[in-house]
Amino acid sequence: MGDFYISTDMTADLPPELVGEDFNILPMSYALDGVVYDGKERPFLTPHEFFSALEAGKLASTSMVPVETAKEYFLTMLREGKDVLHISFPAAMSGCFEGYLQAADLALKEYPERRIIVIDGKSACSGEGLLAYYAMLKRDAGGTLDETAGYVTALRDHIGHVFTVSDLKHLYHGGRLSRGAAVVGQAIKLNPILMVDENGALVHIGSVMGRKTAMRTLLTKMMRESAGMDNKVIIVAHGDCPADAEFLAGKVRENFPAARVIVTDVGPIIGAHCGKGMLAVLYLASSKTDRKL
Repeated sequence: MGDFYISTDMTADLPPELVGEDFNILPMSYALDGVVYDGKERPFLTPHEFFSALEAGKLASTSMVPVETAKEYFLTMLREGKDVLHISFPAAMSGCFEGYLQAADLALKEYPERRIIVIDGKSACSGEGLLAYYAMLKRDAGGTLDETAGYVTALRDHIGHVFTVSDLKHLYHGGRLSRGAAVVGQAIKLNPILMVDENGALVHIGSVMGRKTAMRTLLTKMMRESAGMDNKVIIVAHGDCPADAEFLAGKVRENFPAARVIVTDVGPIIGAHCGKGMLAVLYLASSKTDRKL
């Protein structure tokens, strides 16, 4: 622990067993058929409840965190006499990052003696969570605010993400696939393979036939990109498909016997855009520029 908080967004889907002290997650609201869940007036659903609602045909949507909400969130930590290092959801996918910068400026006007550093994590889902976990390790090993910020800025280029989804309609609604591609792909059981690249952008790098082939593809890409990296922790994240996640995690453990492989749920914010059946592997990668399957 140190004299500053590590903070990130609800998009981070950080496994509970990796959460340390002096760490906070900024809540983010979502809607199902226009009904807003904010964690206050209406409690958040469990991942299973959320994905069951999607499966029943409800349409999910998300929105940016209001600047005033982010400001109040930062103030809760500044009031404790501590600084903040906030790792943001990628600017390439959302306007949240710019909003956090504005919120930080407003909060610091009330506590000018304190500091807030907001970093574009260029990572999403449990990749963002993995980045926050390593940030906590750096801080707890004695890293200062500036040293930890520099470490995170360098490490974000090595957080590998590769994932697949089972229902293409959510990618279509999110503008990631054309309607024609989604309809045809669903009909012939194509499974898209996606990644988060060096800019923090979501990239569709290809499609494969069948779920088992998709899982083998995730593993193959992960193994290729992680060569030479010290992967002590690997996360398998899933959108309410625990059997697939455990199967994939078993294959990861076979190939990385020294790593701690953790299976965790994808939450509603990421789930709203990827749907039930999302399956992802998050790890340390030599780079985030490899767009090959």
